[in-house]
Amino acid sequence: MPTLLSIPREIRDQIYDWTLSDTLASSRSRDMRRERKCLIPFPFDPETLFGEDAVQYPVHTSLPPAHGLLHTTRQIRHEFLEGIKRLSNIRYKVDLLDRKDRGVLAPTWISVPCLPCFTDRIDVLEVNWRVRHGKTSSIVTSVGESDYYLSNSINGSLALLQRFVERGVYLLSKKKRRKVHIGLLEIHLNGGADIDEEALDEFAIDACSFLDDYLLGEVSSVYYDDEKRQTFDEQFEMLASKIDRIQIYANSTLKQEWGLHDAVAKREEHARRLVTRDYDST
Repeated sequence: MPTLLSIPREIRDQIYDWTLSDTLASSRSRDMRRERKCLIPFPFDPETLFGEDAVQYPVHTSLPPAHGLLHTTRQIRHEFLEGIKRLSNIRYKVDLLDRKDRGVLAPTWISVPCLPCFTDRIDVLEVNWRVRHGKTSSIVTSVGESDYYLSNSINGSLALLQRFVERGVYLLSKKKRRKVHIGLLEIHLNGGADIDEEALDEFAIDACSFLDDYLLGEVSSVYYDDEKRQTFDEQFEMLASKIDRIQIYANSTLKQEWGLHDAVAKREEHARRLVTRDYDST
């Protein structure tokens, strides 16, 4: 009977490639999607949730399909690791759902092509950010008037992104910490059936404006005291050192792109201008 090792190497390589492109079991399992851990106790008032308090983390992260191949024979493991090194574009995918009637952010991984311990770089981190107004079986939520809603959603997402950069896909585990570098953070806004294209475009414009202000350090809704300002300044510095570019799409159209190296320079120049303005006014 033919075995994996008895078939030609080029066919085995194709099998390795298929395995690396497969989706995680959690993306197909409603039960696993619903196993969450909150950083604050329930019950809570959604109006008070902000930043990382608005995040509900998955208790378990599914192992990628590649995991089994790494525990068969030494030859298959060696060949498979060679295949990982040959990958020209390592793309991770995560799904977020944004509801206005609650106050919780909760990620679900869709695709993690190789085990985090075998790579410290991700060429593309693709985020499917689904905006919803009502009840659904999935993932990210926020509440309140439009300004508060946008601020809460984005800052909760930034806190989630920070934790991912610091710990990899094991969002809750300090022991499995694996710091990563992201070439491109690719955010796709998806409105679904209950939000039309025009409303989604408006949301994208507001989100881009918010991110513009965040990169300059000028978001009044989060920089309301010195302690918060320091926290978000440290967050920005860490993310800017770990992410090369950010893109936001809505209705499959690129809305805006930022180079984080350029953003650092603009932020420093903006801060110098503010200091000069304040000095001249005294």
